[in-house]
Formats: sequence, C-alpha cells, structure tokens
Amino acid sequence: MLSQGRLSIRVKLDFIHQYDSELLRRFPDYDGLLRLVCFAKFKTKNGWSGARDAIIDTGAHTSILPLSVWEPLDAQILGDYFVRGLVPKKECVLEVKVGWLTGIIIDEQGNTTPETKFRCYLAPSDEVPIVLGFT
Repeated sequence: MLSQGRLSIRVKLDFIHQYDSELLRRFPDYDGLLRLVCFAKFKTKNGWSGARDAIIDTGAHTSILPLSVWEPLDAQILGDYFVRGLVPKKECVLEVKVGWLTGIIIDEQGNTTPETKFRCYLAPSDEVPIVLGFT
C-alpha cells in the first residue's frame, strides 16, 4: 500500500527471485536476490506511456530509466550528472541527465497510485533497468 498524505491506495506489487549462476555455483546455499517489482506508466507530452516492468528500490533516493523509456516522456531535465556503484573507478561511472518525471504505479486489476513526481537519472543507453526510487 502506498500512502500520499492521508490517502491510501492499494496496488498489488510482486516479488521475484533473480539468481546469479556464478554466485550459486560458488555458494550453493545463497538464495539469490529478492526484488520488489511493479508496472509503471509515465506521463508523455500527449498522455501516458504503455505499462513497463519496473523494480522498486525503497532504499534508492533517485529513480533511473533507460534511454528508450525516458526519451519520449515529458521530462523536466535539470542538467548532467553521473552515477556509479560501489567501485570508485572511472570506468564504472555512467554519465546521466538528471530530471523529473511524472508517473503512476498500476496493477493487473486496474488499481493505480496517484500521479507521483519521480527524481530520475536519465541514462544515455538501454543498458539499465527501470528502477523506481523513493524519498
């Protein structure tokens, strides 16, 4: 259940397991990654995008979207930035645009959240998944 102010909306989310075969080979008792996933739609200049699979990361302060997803959207681009993971090497840096997008989370029954503004890193390629972060 997502809450915005005093309004609560019930939207069905799913958990999926993802496995790293090399990690499982080395550590057979390792149970993989548990991901919280949803369907999301984003505001375009003429309406709404189609529903897309997205990972929900409640620990992420900023969402990230691949190029083919964000390019047709009604994005408010603020400027350029970069992201990187745990490895502080220059070759691990991904140059991105920073901006705002409006979206909703939906489920198979047609339940939707209210429109939400997402802070986003807008990737220069399709080599990243859609990850929705929350603050």
